[in-house]
Amino acid sequence: MIFFENLNHPLARSVADACAAQGDDIFDVSASSGGLSEAIAANGAPRALVLTPPERCEAQAMRDAFYDPAKALEFGKQVHADAMQFLINCRLATQAMMTEKTGHVLFLGIDDVAARLVGLPENPIANQLRVSALKSLAKEYGRMGIKYNAILSQPSKETVDPKTWRSQRDQLKVYTMRFSPNETREYADFCAQAVQGSLPLNGGLLCLGKGVMEMAA
Repeated sequence: MIFFENLNHPLARSVADACAAQGDDIFDVSASSGGLSEAIAANGAPRALVLTPPERCEAQAMRDAFYDPAKALEFGKQVHADAMQFLINCRLATQAMMTEKTGHVLFLGIDDVAARLVGLPENPIANQLRVSALKSLAKEYGRMGIKYNAILSQPSKETVDPKTWRSQRDQLKVYTMRFSPNETREYADFCAQAVQGSLPLNGGLLCLGKGVMEMAA
Protein backbone atom coordinates (compact mmCIF):
# COMPACT_ATOMS: atom_id res chain seq x y z
CA MET A 1 0.00 0.00 0.00
CA ILE A 2 1.17 3.52 -0.81
CA PHE A 3 0.55 6.24 1.77
CA PHE A 4 0.09 9.87 0.71
CA GLU A 5 0.54 12.55 3.37
CA ASN A 6 -1.94 14.92 1.72
CA LEU A 7 -3.89 14.27 -1.46
CA ASN A 8 -4.90 17.94 -1.67
CA HIS A 9 -1.44 18.71 -3.05
CA PRO A 10 -1.78 19.59 -6.77
CA LEU A 11 0.55 16.81 -7.92
CA ALA A 12 -0.06 14.19 -5.25
CA ARG A 13 -3.63 13.43 -6.35
CA SER A 14 -2.56 12.84 -9.95
CA VAL A 15 0.33 10.62 -8.83
CA ALA A 16 -2.03 8.63 -6.61
CA ASP A 17 -4.41 8.15 -9.54
CA ALA A 18 -1.51 6.97 -11.73
CA CYS A 19 -0.42 4.48 -9.05
CA ALA A 20 -3.99 3.26 -8.56
CA ALA A 21 -4.33 2.71 -12.31
CA GLN A 22 -1.37 0.34 -12.05
CA GLY A 23 -3.04 -1.66 -9.30
CA ASP A 24 -1.59 -0.04 -6.17
CA ASP A 25 -3.73 0.51 -3.08
CA ILE A 26 -3.75 4.16 -1.96
CA PHE A 27 -4.21 5.55 1.56
CA ASP A 28 -4.72 9.24 2.37
CA VAL A 29 -2.98 9.86 5.71
CA SER A 30 -4.66 13.27 6.10
CA ALA A 31 -8.00 11.47 6.34
CA SER A 32 -6.82 9.56 9.43
CA SER A 33 -7.48 11.32 12.74
CA GLY A 34 -4.44 9.65 14.26
CA GLY A 35 -2.12 10.58 11.41
CA LEU A 36 0.62 8.31 10.12
CA SER A 37 0.98 6.38 13.38
CA GLU A 38 -2.63 5.25 13.25
CA ALA A 39 -2.40 4.51 9.53
CA ILE A 40 0.58 2.20 10.05
CA ALA A 41 -1.09 0.47 12.99
CA ALA A 42 -4.18 -0.21 10.90
CA ASN A 43 -2.56 -1.09 7.57
CA GLY A 44 0.99 -2.17 8.36
CA ALA A 45 4.19 -0.81 6.87
CA PRO A 46 3.60 1.18 3.68
CA ARG A 47 5.36 0.19 0.50
CA ALA A 48 5.96 3.90 0.00
CA LEU A 49 5.21 7.17 1.78
CA VAL A 50 4.73 10.32 -0.32
CA LEU A 51 5.30 13.57 1.57
CA THR A 52 4.31 17.09 0.47
CA PRO A 53 5.12 20.67 1.57
CA PRO A 54 2.76 22.77 3.71
CA GLU A 55 -0.15 24.42 1.91
CA ARG A 56 0.72 27.92 3.11
CA CYS A 57 3.06 30.30 1.27
CA GLU A 58 6.27 30.65 3.30
CA ALA A 59 7.59 33.47 1.13
CA GLN A 60 4.57 35.65 1.87
CA ALA A 61 4.73 34.77 5.57
CA MET A 62 8.40 35.82 5.68
CA ARG A 63 7.57 39.15 4.05
CA ASP A 64 4.75 39.75 6.55
CA ALA A 65 7.03 38.86 9.47
CA PHE A 66 9.96 41.03 8.41
CA TYR A 67 8.82 44.19 10.22
CA ASP A 68 6.58 42.59 12.86
CA PRO A 69 8.29 40.74 15.76
CA ALA A 70 5.04 39.05 16.78
CA LYS A 71 4.46 37.69 13.29
CA ALA A 72 8.11 36.66 13.07
CA LEU A 73 7.77 34.65 16.29
CA GLU A 74 4.58 33.00 15.08
CA PHE A 75 6.16 32.16 11.75
CA GLY A 76 9.15 30.61 13.52
CA LYS A 77 6.82 28.43 15.58
CA GLN A 78 5.00 27.28 12.44
CA VAL A 79 8.25 26.38 10.70
CA HIS A 80 9.45 24.46 13.77
CA ALA A 81 6.17 22.57 14.15
CA ASP A 82 6.12 21.71 10.45
CA ALA A 83 9.73 20.49 10.54
CA MET A 84 9.10 18.34 13.61
CA GLN A 85 6.02 16.74 12.06
CA PHE A 86 7.97 15.94 8.92
CA LEU A 87 10.78 14.32 10.92
CA ILE A 88 8.30 12.37 13.04
CA ASN A 89 6.63 11.02 9.90
CA CYS A 90 10.02 10.01 8.50
CA ARG A 91 10.86 8.21 11.74
CA LEU A 92 7.52 6.36 11.84
CA ALA A 93 7.84 5.29 8.21
CA THR A 94 11.46 4.22 8.63
CA GLN A 95 10.73 2.13 11.71
CA ALA A 96 7.88 0.36 9.93
CA MET A 97 9.85 -0.20 6.73
CA MET A 98 12.86 -1.57 8.60
CA THR A 99 10.82 -4.60 9.61
CA GLU A 100 10.09 -5.30 5.93
CA LYS A 101 13.63 -4.41 4.78
CA THR A 102 12.14 -2.38 1.93
CA GLY A 103 10.25 0.86 1.33
CA HIS A 104 10.45 4.29 -0.21
CA VAL A 105 9.97 7.77 1.27
CA LEU A 106 9.44 10.33 -1.47
CA PHE A 107 8.93 14.10 -1.23
CA LEU A 108 6.95 15.88 -3.96
CA GLY A 109 7.52 19.64 -4.10
CA ILE A 110 7.20 22.57 -6.49
CA ASP A 111 10.36 24.45 -7.51
CA ASP A 112 10.34 27.82 -5.72
CA VAL A 113 11.93 29.88 -8.49
CA ALA A 114 9.39 28.61 -10.98
CA ALA A 115 6.53 29.07 -8.53
CA ARG A 116 7.49 32.69 -7.90
CA LEU A 117 7.58 33.56 -11.59
CA VAL A 118 4.05 32.30 -12.20
CA GLY A 119 2.50 33.45 -8.91
CA LEU A 120 2.17 30.16 -7.02
CA PRO A 121 2.95 29.69 -3.28
CA GLU A 122 6.65 29.33 -2.44
CA ASN A 123 7.99 27.09 0.33
CA PRO A 124 11.78 27.46 0.26
CA ILE A 125 12.35 26.46 3.90
CA ALA A 126 10.13 23.38 3.76
CA ASN A 127 11.57 22.26 0.43
CA GLN A 128 15.21 22.56 1.46
CA LEU A 129 14.61 20.98 4.86
CA ARG A 130 12.94 17.96 3.29
CA VAL A 131 15.52 17.50 0.56
CA SER A 132 18.42 17.73 3.02
CA ALA A 133 16.80 15.44 5.59
CA LEU A 134 16.04 12.75 3.03
CA LYS A 135 19.61 12.81 1.76
CA SER A 136 20.83 12.22 5.32
CA LEU A 137 18.32 9.44 5.94
CA ALA A 138 19.40 7.71 2.72
CA LYS A 139 22.98 7.61 3.99
CA GLU A 140 21.93 6.07 7.29
CA TYR A 141 19.17 3.66 6.28
CA GLY A 142 19.76 2.95 2.61
CA ARG A 143 21.73 -0.15 3.63
CA MET A 144 18.50 -1.50 5.11
CA GLY A 145 16.72 -1.47 1.78
CA ILE A 146 14.87 1.82 2.25
CA LYS A 147 14.98 4.57 -0.36
CA TYR A 148 14.64 8.31 0.31
CA ASN A 149 14.28 10.69 -2.63
CA ALA A 150 12.87 14.10 -3.50
CA ILE A 151 11.26 15.52 -6.63
CA LEU A 152 10.91 19.23 -7.34
CA SER A 153 8.80 19.93 -10.40
CA GLN A 154 8.02 23.12 -12.20
CA PRO A 155 4.33 24.10 -12.11
CA SER A 156 2.24 22.00 -14.45
CA LYS A 157 0.29 23.55 -17.30
CA GLU A 158 -3.09 23.20 -15.61
CA THR A 159 -2.11 24.89 -12.33
CA VAL A 160 -1.41 28.31 -13.88
CA ASP A 161 -3.67 30.66 -15.85
CA PRO A 162 -2.90 30.39 -19.60
CA LYS A 163 -2.47 34.18 -19.73
CA THR A 164 0.44 33.90 -17.30
CA TRP A 165 2.21 31.37 -19.48
CA ARG A 166 1.73 33.58 -22.53
CA SER A 167 2.99 36.75 -20.84
CA GLN A 168 6.08 34.99 -19.49
CA ARG A 169 6.77 33.38 -22.86
CA ASP A 170 6.56 36.75 -24.62
CA GLN A 171 9.21 38.16 -22.29
CA LEU A 172 11.67 35.38 -23.13
CA LYS A 173 11.03 34.62 -26.79
CA VAL A 174 14.66 33.70 -27.32
CA TYR A 175 14.29 30.60 -25.16
CA THR A 176 12.29 28.26 -27.35
CA MET A 177 12.03 25.39 -24.86
CA ARG A 178 11.10 27.52 -21.88
CA PHE A 179 7.55 28.46 -20.93
CA SER A 180 6.27 25.33 -22.65
CA PRO A 181 4.88 23.69 -19.50
CA ASN A 182 4.38 19.99 -18.96
CA GLU A 183 0.93 18.65 -18.25
CA THR A 184 0.18 17.22 -14.82
CA ARG A 185 -0.28 13.78 -16.38
CA GLU A 186 3.29 13.79 -17.67
CA TYR A 187 4.64 14.53 -14.20
CA ALA A 188 2.29 12.02 -12.60
CA ASP A 189 3.32 9.12 -14.83
CA PHE A 190 7.01 9.71 -14.07
CA CYS A 191 6.46 10.26 -10.34
CA ALA A 192 4.42 7.07 -10.13
CA GLN A 193 7.48 5.14 -11.30
CA ALA A 194 9.54 6.87 -8.62
CA VAL A 195 6.96 6.15 -5.92
CA GLN A 196 6.95 2.47 -6.85
CA GLY A 197 10.72 2.36 -6.36
CA SER A 198 11.62 1.40 -9.91
CA LEU A 199 14.25 4.13 -10.28
CA PRO A 200 17.84 3.16 -9.30
CA LEU A 201 18.20 6.16 -7.01
CA ASN A 202 18.61 6.76 -3.28
CA GLY A 203 19.26 10.11 -1.61
CA GLY A 204 18.57 11.88 -4.88
CA LEU A 205 16.89 15.09 -5.96
CA LEU A 206 15.12 14.99 -9.31
CA CYS A 207 14.16 18.28 -10.99
CA LEU A 208 11.35 18.00 -13.53
CA GLY A 209 10.06 20.38 -16.16
CA LYS A 210 10.93 22.59 -19.07
CA GLY A 211 8.16 25.12 -18.59
CA VAL A 212 9.76 28.06 -16.81
CA MET A 213 13.52 28.19 -16.53
CA GLU A 214 16.60 26.21 -15.60
CA MET A 215 16.21 24.70 -12.16
CA ALA A 216 17.89 26.64 -9.37
CA ALA A 217 18.41 23.48 -7.29
